[in-house]
Amino acid sequence: MNLGYDYIVIETNDIVSFLKETKKHQLTLFHLHQLDALRYSFYVPIYQRYITSSMHLPIQKSIGLLHYLFLIFKFPQIIFTLAFISTLFILPHYIYDYKITGSLSIVNNQLQKDLNKQIQMMHPKLTYPQINKLYDHLKRKYQSEIDYLNVYQKGSVLHVEYTPASHNQKTVLKYQDYIAKKDGIIRQLDVKQGNVLVKVNQYVKKGDVLISHQIEDTKQQIKMIPTLGSVEAYTYQYIEASSSNVKDKDIFAYLLFKIRSQLPKDVKIDREKVLSYDIIEKKYVLKMQYVFIENIAIREDS
Repeated sequence: MNLGYDYIVIETNDIVSFLKETKKHQLTLFHLHQLDALRYSFYVPIYQRYITSSMHLPIQKSIGLLHYLFLIFKFPQIIFTLAFISTLFILPHYIYDYKITGSLSIVNNQLQKDLNKQIQMMHPKLTYPQINKLYDHLKRKYQSEIDYLNVYQKGSVLHVEYTPASHNQKTVLKYQDYIAKKDGIIRQLDVKQGNVLVKVNQYVKKGDVLISHQIEDTKQQIKMIPTLGSVEAYTYQYIEASSSNVKDKDIFAYLLFKIRSQLPKDVKIDREKVLSYDIIEKKYVLKMQYVFIENIAIREDS
């Protein structure tokens, strides 16, 4: 067992008698060397330290894993060790900081005040519905100041990112269709200009026209109109992760963390569902289904 050794130096003029004594006590010696006429050095396993003590052998130093474990579990090191382990288990379940990314100092200050009221330091981590609720609250409150908003957790930090509204910019009229960038079920329409071709709860496929730049007037003539808007939809994604470390007791938590680290940051998560958790070809395999809420409308020329 290479767990650790004690280094011992003794003085004796009868090494043979000493070796007979160690044999009687069943003490294992390694690397016995004669240092001078009376002094000898050797190593003994740390797990035989109770024999070393009973024979009153002076330990000069110790090496190996057991040595460091004994150091850790001595007072007061044990207090620091327990505090460190507790920190590793407790902190990941709480939010202890938040980061606001945006260019408007007034909005930044107001966002900080709002977050201070709603999320105190060491607040338990938010669930996906709670993040979506916070997103809707901030989006509604700051709709006149910001255009784009993103709220997500990374580790124990809550991130709030936004881009300021472009009130003073001249709107450039565009006459392109908005098409679906992926399959989804329409959740909400926010169309300022254009001919809306879909409705709420309608299933659309990637490439379907959502907002058209053409409309038929009362004389059945086709007119060209500008388009501007967004179409929010429920979208679906299946993610799989696997690991061959079958001895790990927390393998499910590890695979779930691995999958969540792949999730896009620019969408809201509506639902998270475990599809399967199996052992396939000596590997743990976790399959998850996610329902996202995102804007799927892009211009046809994008």
